[in-house]
Amino acid sequence: MSDTENDEKVTLRSKDGKEYALTIDAANLSDLVKDASSDGDETVTVVDVLRVNSDTLAEVVAFLTHYQEEPMVEIPTPLNGVSFSEIIAQAWYKDFVDGKPREAIFDLLTAANYMGIKPLLDLTCLKVTFELTGKSAEDIREILNLPTLTPEEEATARQEHKWIFEDS
Repeated sequence: MSDTENDEKVTLRSKDGKEYALTIDAANLSDLVKDASSDGDETVTVVDVLRVNSDTLAEVVAFLTHYQEEPMVEIPTPLNGVSFSEIIAQAWYKDFVDGKPREAIFDLLTAANYMGIKPLLDLTCLKVTFELTGKSAEDIREILNLPTLTPEEEATARQEHKWIFEDS
């Protein structure tokens, strides 16, 4: 650990009350934590993460802790590969999302969005992108748990969002 790193700890508390401690430097990758820490003069030692369950928060903490040790290489845009594995070269990050159930990936994506953790959001969005690539509209509707549109709703959507239906 270098002299510039901060040994101070912050505790993240999940919506179901479990607590996870990590360094303030690792936790500050989250906009939610940074915002809570900058609210006034007193030092914030516990941040309630009210929209994230303990299983997901444990995974988020693992991500933040590892990111502090080995930052994830930024995902290039436009994407320069045809698969998730071609784009994410760092083994730890690839392994972090590979093999997780779809629901766990969506929980991580939602937590990353809520907590303002851009690298985790980018990673999980990329994973979902490749999971949806090449799927039919019906498959995507099922994967994303979207309701089936009534004929009237579909007609309105086709009119208002023509670009979505260009390949249909």
